[in-house]
Amino acid sequence: MNSVTTKILVGLLSVLTLTMVGSQIYTRLNDKHDTEEAVLCDISENVPFQGVIVRDEKIITYDGEGVLDYLYTDGSKVSVDNPIAEVYSSEEAIAAKHKAEKLISRVNDLERAQNPGTTNYVQPETLKSKIDDQYRQLLTYSQERDFESAVKLKSDMSVVINIYNIITDTSKNYNSKISELESAASQLEAQAGDPDVINAPETGYFVSYCDGYENSLSVEALSSVTQQEIEDVVNNAGINKSGYAENAIGKMFDDYSCSIAGVVDSDKRIIEGDTLQIMFSTSNSVYDVTVESVRQAEEDGKSIIVLSCDRLDESLVQSRVQSVELIFEEYHGIKVPRKAIRFQGEQKGVYVILGNEITFKKIDVIYEGDDFVISKNTSDEEYLLLYDQILLEVVSNKDVSEISESS
Repeated sequence: MNSVTTKILVGLLSVLTLTMVGSQIYTRLNDKHDTEEAVLCDISENVPFQGVIVRDEKIITYDGEGVLDYLYTDGSKVSVDNPIAEVYSSEEAIAAKHKAEKLISRVNDLERAQNPGTTNYVQPETLKSKIDDQYRQLLTYSQERDFESAVKLKSDMSVVINIYNIITDTSKNYNSKISELESAASQLEAQAGDPDVINAPETGYFVSYCDGYENSLSVEALSSVTQQEIEDVVNNAGINKSGYAENAIGKMFDDYSCSIAGVVDSDKRIIEGDTLQIMFSTSNSVYDVTVESVRQAEEDGKSIIVLSCDRLDESLVQSRVQSVELIFEEYHGIKVPRKAIRFQGEQKGVYVILGNEITFKKIDVIYEGDDFVISKNTSDEEYLLLYDQILLEVVSNKDVSEISESS
């Protein structure tokens, strides 16, 4: 064995020996003391509850027979006497109508593609570059399973390709295809027939369903609504079968605003007149609300709250009952067991083991729980740091000196 090999082996054995000795020292130190590692902690003080959406709503009725095809999405604003729904003889008639509309849309795209006003002012290179970009975006939508965006982009891409074909003389015109599509659309329109039309009785916002609470829930009645009444709506999943109008086909309301009633654990942070923020489980949006009233509920420790919201979107019209969270401050920092907190003079902190030393480190408390606090996460060495070993038992000067002497 040569001298180089001998030196390498001796070095490896020395490293191994030091590692074992260090490990034993660390184990002995931590076996002697009860410790807890400083870890990050997130605390959210949001208040969850089941909210009942209340507006002053007016039921729209229709006494005829047939199948309805609604012309607006829920929550759309409509003007008085504007059509809000068409009534057909069957589902097949509605399907024929929608197929005819798609064919007519294709006709319009083809006519636009061969219109000289479009083709005379576009360069092939520009269109080709756009087609390439749209193709890549289409692949992205497919991978993300965003099929709604993919369908829309496919339609737009088809128009650009048709224009490119005309400009590059790949296609002379689309006249024969247009005639074919128009003929097919006419046949489908004949199958659909002429529908009855239901018009909006007034100007306002339209929703295509009723849940039976339209007449029994009103904004004015919320001033005296009871905990039991709110819980009955929640437990019935926002559907009141006894309140259904047999000929109801939708409802309308005057403006964006709505009230949200709920029963929550009594909380001093919920103050009448304050502006707060909420989130619904069905949406990632944050909504500003005003606390209209806070009343003691029948059950001890519970309060009835009524919030007002001046916003309208799908989340606020799709159901009567929503899972809601009142948003309060969130805390992010290092979790500190309350029993580990010590004082040096007026300074609050904890003792930690750093290597072979017991050291006092300050804490900056940003949240207090029942058996722990959260200290601000910092890089300042004077304060408790992430992964420090926090001593849980009482530490005396003797403990500190013994550790120091052993080092």
